[in-house]
Amino acid sequence: MMNFIASLFDSHVDLYIRLIVATVVGFFIGLERAIKNKPAGIRTHILVCLGATLAMSLSTLNQGPYMDPMRLAAQVISGIGFLGAGVIWIDKANVKRGLTTAANLWITACVGLTIGYGAYDLAIITTVLMFIAMNLPKLVEKMGILPSREKDDDDSDGE
Repeated sequence: MMNFIASLFDSHVDLYIRLIVATVVGFFIGLERAIKNKPAGIRTHILVCLGATLAMSLSTLNQGPYMDPMRLAAQVISGIGFLGAGVIWIDKANVKRGLTTAANLWITACVGLTIGYGAYDLAIITTVLMFIAMNLPKLVEKMGILPSREKDDDDSDGE
């Protein structure tokens, strides 16, 4: 019995590493949002990244003549659309808040899928680019290239 349990852990070490990497990446993405006091923070981003990684890992694990690993990935993207829609606030046909948070959740799911596929380098580079994209507008404003927005809302319409 112990050999069976040990063989289970030995055979899935690469999947465990993927889940751990997804948790760490999700934490850092969520930390950036939590620092800005946005609705989806650390836990949400960890769960989105971890869930997407698990879904992709499972879909690549179960390959056969009638299996398409991308079908499960496509369902993750659709599901995240519903989650993202829940954080967008619309008032009189104008997006007021949540658009950036929804986009952030969507790309976090994509990063999770990438980790689940085993492409760690793409996931890390994408995460770094996310941080740059989330902070670049403020830097450009400080440089005087763009006018400063009236209120400090990085989830407003237009971003």
